[in-house]
Amino acid sequence: MTGFAESLPLSNRAIKRYRLVLGLSILLNIVVGIIILIWPDQFTGLLGQPEPFPKTWPRHWGAQLLAITLLYLPGLWQPREHTWPNWLGIGIRLSFSAFFIMQGDGFVPMGIYDGVSGLALLATYIPALRSRG
Repeated sequence: MTGFAESLPLSNRAIKRYRLVLGLSILLNIVVGIIILIWPDQFTGLLGQPEPFPKTWPRHWGAQLLAITLLYLPGLWQPREHTWPNWLGIGIRLSFSAFFIMQGDGFVPMGIYDGVSGLALLATYIPALRSRG
């Protein structure tokens, strides 16, 4: 007996897998953005960074993360039709990953977060595009 996922055409499974990964990434970005926006001290403390001063800077970064995350929604809803948000999102995550890792110290966890997210999206987006039916 086959499960529901095995009965779907390959193209539908690849799209569903990509949407799952992108949806999880969007959800995590929203959570992180809200934490940074409301509790910037706790966020910087978690990363072993000094207390931010003024707190406006990390709060602004949290708000920007929330705004940028909204730009990924068309790519989530129609990944084959809205390729630019998806490719830019992957590229931005990978470039930010490199930037954060090069900064060292408390930025490395942020680099790992963006790098893992970018690679997971890349690994699921290419099959989703190749599976056009």
